[in-house]
Amino acid sequence: MIDPGRVDGDTALPLSGIAAPVSRPAHAAVMIFSLAPPDGARMLRRFSRALMQFFRRRALTPDALQALAGYDREIKGLLGPSHTHQVRMRDWELLRVLDAAASLPAQARILDTGAFNTYLGLYLRQRHPDVTVSDLLSLRAWKSFLRRLSLLPAKPTEVGYWTWVQTMRAHGLKVRNLDLTRTGLPKGSFDCIIALSVIEHIPAIEQALAEMYRVLAPGGRLLITTDCSPEPRPYAHGVRYFSLLELEKLFAAYPVTSVLDQPDFARENWCYGGREAVVTVFLEITKPR
Repeated sequence: MIDPGRVDGDTALPLSGIAAPVSRPAHAAVMIFSLAPPDGARMLRRFSRALMQFFRRRALTPDALQALAGYDREIKGLLGPSHTHQVRMRDWELLRVLDAAASLPAQARILDTGAFNTYLGLYLRQRHPDVTVSDLLSLRAWKSFLRRLSLLPAKPTEVGYWTWVQTMRAHGLKVRNLDLTRTGLPKGSFDCIIALSVIEHIPAIEQALAEMYRVLAPGGRLLITTDCSPEPRPYAHGVRYFSLLELEKLFAAYPVTSVLDQPDFARENWCYGGREAVVTVFLEITKPR
């Protein structure tokens, strides 16, 4: 089975939600998140009222770019000077997730899925004591081993498997080998589950969504980003692009609490280097109490 986390396409740099127009919960008012370390250093940024959006390049304002730079500085500071790999592979969608996650209670149990070779979990761990990072780590370890033997192409942006795992554990994160289609976890295990550019890499997407929703606690929030295109691509070679209609159908059964937006497929908004008409999407699902 292909890795239901960020597979080999995970180093791309996307630059951009889909939901039924439902009423917004109290927490979904204007979100302000801090990219400052927990010491209270001042770096607050205000972003859109819409918790669900399709990417538009104009959203990457100077303030947004400054916030991302603050995130990068914090992660690099935590990793230390010996870490020379890239610390962030996402921009707008990372901001959307941070924006939504800013209102989580301090004691929220958080699961960051498809997390290998990423550091969002490390950022969240500075603000929440109970953070788990997961991926199909058995497959990740095997691929990392094959790359060390030059049996797979090298990925300059990818840190070694054990280096990443040991770094996460050293900073107090729980590291889990999870298949999102069958986690084996108890119902209601997490208050927030993050799938940042993950679901497009899962063959059995409906099963994975149902499983993530099952392990979400009542009142919990599922934060998802993925890809949308006017020319959808069915799952092949580890990835797919969803059409707007496919996204609407995929999430129709879930209590989506994001605000409805419409995609703008103008070339300036294309992600992945602008090679195809693909924009990234953010949406939030809130499980009723």
